[in-house]
Amino acid sequence: MRRSILGFAFSSLIYILLTGCNPEPQVKSSDIDQIKIELIETSIMPQGIAYSLKLKNLSQFTIAQNNVYISYPIKTSTGSMSNPFKIEAKNNKLQIGSEEEIILAAFAPIEIYEGNPKLDTENFYVEIVGYIEELKETRRFQKIGGLEFFK
Repeated sequence: MRRSILGFAFSSLIYILLTGCNPEPQVKSSDIDQIKIELIETSIMPQGIAYSLKLKNLSQFTIAQNNVYISYPIKTSTGSMSNPFKIEAKNNKLQIGSEEEIILAAFAPIEIYEGNPKLDTENFYVEIVGYIEELKETRRFQKIGGLEFFK
């Protein structure tokens, strides 16, 4: 009995030491700031507005998975507020390595904004939600703002 307790304690100690020797990389907000999104092109068409966006990962980490959205802020008497309706950008990748860039496409159908003067279609918001290195809740990040925020 005593031997099995000692064996269990020894196994537990080895497990703690091994997992403690492999810490997660420390991701700072300055690393997330190195994920850039810029507008390449806007095309106004009879069916809506098409956007081409460039996502650049200038951080030292891999973006394991992400989603990029655009949304039109709602104009208010005191400025604007966020809009819960979002358009997901297409052509994304699961793994975006350090120094890698991809081109994304988003399309806003005319029905979304036509006849609604409260939507600010000129100054849309961009949102990226993703994970750094691996899909773990502790590795999740989110960044929201106007295009100036992503430069």
